[in-house]
Amino acid sequence: MRIRLTALLVVTLVVTMLFSACSSTKETLQYEGDHQMKATLKVMTNTSERPFKENYGDLFQAKYPNIEIKLINYTQNNYEEVIEKENPDVFELSLKNFKQLLEEDRLYDLNTLMTNDDFDLEEIHPEIVDYVRQLGRGKLYGLTPFFESRAIYYNKDLFDKYQIPYPNDGMTWEEVIQLAKRFPTDNGISGLYIQDFNTFVNEIALSENLKPVNEKEKKLALNTESYRKIFEMIMDAYESKAVVMPFLDPFNVYDPFIIGESAMTVDYYYYINNKINWAKEEKGNHLNWELATAPVDESNREVSSFFVASGFLSINAESENKQAAWEFVKFINSKEYAKAKSRTNGFSPLARTDYIYNPEGKRMEAFFTLKPDLDRSFVNFDLFPDGFFGSLQDIINSEGKAAMVGAKTLDEAISSMQQRGEQQLERNEPK
Repeated sequence: MRIRLTALLVVTLVVTMLFSACSSTKETLQYEGDHQMKATLKVMTNTSERPFKENYGDLFQAKYPNIEIKLINYTQNNYEEVIEKENPDVFELSLKNFKQLLEEDRLYDLNTLMTNDDFDLEEIHPEIVDYVRQLGRGKLYGLTPFFESRAIYYNKDLFDKYQIPYPNDGMTWEEVIQLAKRFPTDNGISGLYIQDFNTFVNEIALSENLKPVNEKEKKLALNTESYRKIFEMIMDAYESKAVVMPFLDPFNVYDPFIIGESAMTVDYYYYINNKINWAKEEKGNHLNWELATAPVDESNREVSSFFVASGFLSINAESENKQAAWEFVKFINSKEYAKAKSRTNGFSPLARTDYIYNPEGKRMEAFFTLKPDLDRSFVNFDLFPDGFFGSLQDIINSEGKAAMVGAKTLDEAISSMQQRGEQQLERNEPK
């Protein structure tokens, strides 16, 4: 009897110790915290103070006046060191860093908090939520209030004038170019404007999930059959005068599409504010434009390689202010925040797509009607020397221009791209 009693006491003591240990280290979060709570919230971000306040901080602190936000800035080279030194409460992460912290088990699972009906998770574009869940193997380790995407911008008046059908959703690059070829070339009008040769190469390659480098061998992949087809497609479009590539500065507002000389272009959501609206306000430029989805890969027309989630907001699993951190993540991804942001046109479209700024009733669904490419792989820039891809862009542009003006054959230009790119790689040791 004494032995059995002693054993029972030992088991009870062990269970009590285990329970106490779990209770002392795991903070219980509530869906709705006290708006008057006091805390100092450390937010790790690569955004400087002014844009952070304008985008997030001012709206949040209007609702939570007693939560002080302390920004912890980081770069790609020191972010692990910053995490260890500062132990931030909230992370604002790129897709790459989000994946890395997931693998390191450093993020807090928001799943249990997301079950509350007040949050209206269903109002966030479902493909974005599914995308984040798949990254977290079924769990939500972060949310993003915005996403990035491209679309075809087209001039309805030019299409109507020449009785050419508007572009459709889910067109391939080949189909877009064929549509561009239907515009007459003898009156200064082109069917398609792309900024420069390198941009055109990257746009087509991205839609086909191609990379300009072989990461495993750390070599260039431009002199390949896949890239050769891209170069040939571009040269054919240029020589037929279906496309113009004027090698403009990206900050030049008045490109051929804006001034009505090109019927189509392909760009991000911010083109609306940075170019179309700017020209309208500055010179009263009234462009009758509309949207179709960005070009796709023929093998999967329902997926867009240009549709990606960005700016993940996550809670540090080791945070000492998880409740305050949750209030921040919840508010920035809330309907209340989306409503406030819906009054003006921003840099990126809102994940709560019903609130995307759209006073003119344009087809904003062109940015999100396709599915994000879950299999899209990004170039690992850390494997290559600093500045290499900027130099490669210049090389592709210069060799492409040489082919365009007839100074070189296309074969010569491709061979030179490959050779000059490899020489650039050899000049510096990889990171």
